[in-house]
Amino acid sequence: MADFEEKSIPTTLWGFLLFIFIEVLMIACFMPNRFIESAILKEQAWGVSLMGEAPQAKLMDDTRDLYTFLLIDSGFNETVREFFVPSAEELERSKGWENLANLWFPFIESRGEALSNVIFHILYRALALYMWLPFMVVLLVPSVFGGYMSWNIKRYNFDHSSPFLNTYSSKISWFCVAATLVSFLAPIPIPPMIIPVVIITLIPIASSLLIGNLPKRL
Repeated sequence: MADFEEKSIPTTLWGFLLFIFIEVLMIACFMPNRFIESAILKEQAWGVSLMGEAPQAKLMDDTRDLYTFLLIDSGFNETVREFFVPSAEELERSKGWENLANLWFPFIESRGEALSNVIFHILYRALALYMWLPFMVVLLVPSVFGGYMSWNIKRYNFDHSSPFLNTYSSKISWFCVAATLVSFLAPIPIPPMIIPVVIITLIPIASSLLIGNLPKRL
């Protein structure tokens, strides 16, 4: 059983990373810019209806500032552009490649714009989730403490620690983390309440069961 667990965890992790890579590749290569932009605008409209105009405007300003700091001020966007799209002088020196340039480089620029929109959307969702952090902490800390006290009680009486609850609460926690990362990359509009409510509901319960059903001797 131990051998199975040791082998399955890396396999699951590699499978998840492969899925993320394929998702990014599909978005970067095939997703239309208009579809991504419409998803961003629709999600922002939901944010206005949920939070109001002032908090939504602040969230957008924070997202733009973070995007500018990470990708523009750092020179990352310009470096990537220079790597994939040559300058006019470089095209002049590359005789015979004019037809390729007319076809290939506009496609690269379009895909770069799509990827930039997705990164902006990821930062927007991450900051929106960060706004819920105080509520998550308020619920998580008592759950962890309650699970710890339950585990301590079981150490000194005849209560049974359930391996089933321990295993599946751990899987639920990892599922929430994985689902959150995947949702950050999803190029479709996601209602702002979905991710926070799932995390606030499942993570405290899973944490309490996970800690409360640890083996009596670690």
